[in-house]
Amino acid sequence: MTIRRKRNGQTAIEYLLVTVSLLLVFVMMYKALQYSLANQFKRGGMVIIRMYKEDPW
Repeated sequence: MTIRRKRNGQTAIEYLLVTVSLLLVFVMMYKALQYSLANQFKRGGMVIIRMYKEDPW
């Protein structure tokens, strides 16, 4: 009985650690993609403004 109880506690801690690590990975990926997307929008906006200034109709 005591061995089984010890194993259940270890399993719960392992699940908790895996859940926390996956959450951290997803948060880091989200932040990286958010930063990358913001830079893409800035670059696209600069291209649009540059083209508008160079070629007024």
